[in-house]
Parts: sequence; structure tokens; C-alpha cells
Amino acid sequence: MKLFIPQIDCLLELGKEKCQSLVIENQAVWCSILNDMAEQLRGNEGKIVLSCNDKIIPLSKNVELISQFIPFDMNQKGLLTKIMNEMQKIAVSEQHFAQTTTALSSWEKYLLELTADIVGNIGFSKINLESLIKSAGIEVENVYDNLGEKILDYFELVSVYDGKKLFVLVNLRSYLSEHEMKEFLKNVIVHQYEILLVDSIEHPILDLEKRYIVDADQCILC
Repeated sequence: MKLFIPQIDCLLELGKEKCQSLVIENQAVWCSILNDMAEQLRGNEGKIVLSCNDKIIPLSKNVELISQFIPFDMNQKGLLTKIMNEMQKIAVSEQHFAQTTTALSSWEKYLLELTADIVGNIGFSKINLESLIKSAGIEVENVYDNLGEKILDYFELVSVYDGKKLFVLVNLRSYLSEHEMKEFLKNVIVHQYEILLVDSIEHPILDLEKRYIVDADQCILC
């Protein structure tokens, strides 16, 4: 993927041998770039352009902007919906169809028995697979000792259930030690995730990092 940011007249090539980082020390430019991304993720127009194989693709479907790491919740609504949709597909597959049909029938029969034992003419909607899975409260395990590992597992889940995306990570360097960050970038490269690190202050540059700096005077330093 390539990301063109007109606010700084910069074309960033992503997903190569190193991870791309962007340090923005000018507050006005910082706000302009992040606001542009946020607006496009809401479905509005913006100036920043994302492309893949020389074709422009929408940010709204291909980018995740992550700015909150404490706490970092893996159970995003969109991701959980994708997981539950996949569970439904598996449930009606040839391997599980008979078991699914039996389970739905048994559950409906049980509800009928319950309503027979209470006062009033009680009814309920027909049991279906979607409502049954939703009622189970499906969640992703969310307890980790290491924030970097947690984020990497989130990348994997998004890639499997929602497709390849560019993850824009805002000020992640403020939450991980230098050693943790090195291990994080190694895993990003190994698994071929595409990320853009956006920081408001400069941290020591790492071996697997390709950096652009926009200083307070809006000059670009590579």
C-alpha cells in the first residue's frame, strides 16, 4: 500500500522490509492529518489518499486508526460481528448442519416447556441461529501481560475476519519500551502486517523503522 499525505506533500510506501513511521512535531499539521483520517473513516471526504497496486482504495474500508492503548479493547463491535458471522457459516456447513438443526429445535422445545409452567399466554419469536449466537455474549480473550502481543493478536484477528488493513498507531511508542518495540516490529514484518506509526515526539529510531519527521517549521526530514 501507499499513503499520500498532501498536508506534508509526502508519499509513504508501506509494507516493505521496514515499518514506516511519521513523527509530527507541528501541532497544526498533527491535527490536520489525524482529523483527515478520522473523517474519512466516518465515511466523509478527505485529502489523504490510500492506494494499492496503483489503484485508489477507500480509507474507510482499509484503515484502522488506533489511538487508545490503555485500555486497549480487542472486542470491537465490527470485529465481533465478523466473528459471529463466521460462526454462523460454520454452523450451517455440511459438517455441523444436523447438529445445528437439532440444537435449535431443542432450544425452542425447552422454551415452550418453560412458558407452559407460568401464568399468562406467553409467546416468543422463532429461535434462529443468529439470535442464539448473539445471546451467547461472544467475546475475544482480552487479558494479556504484554501490550505488544495483544495488539499483534488483534492484527491477526482483523486480518482473518475482516481482510488486510493498514493499522495507523498513534503514539504507540509512548506505551512500549524500546525492547518491546523492537520485538513488536519484528513480528509485524514476519506476519506482513502493514502499519504506520504516528508520533508527536521523536523516539530513538529502530533498525526495522523507516522514519519521516515533520518538524515544528513543517520541514520534512528523512
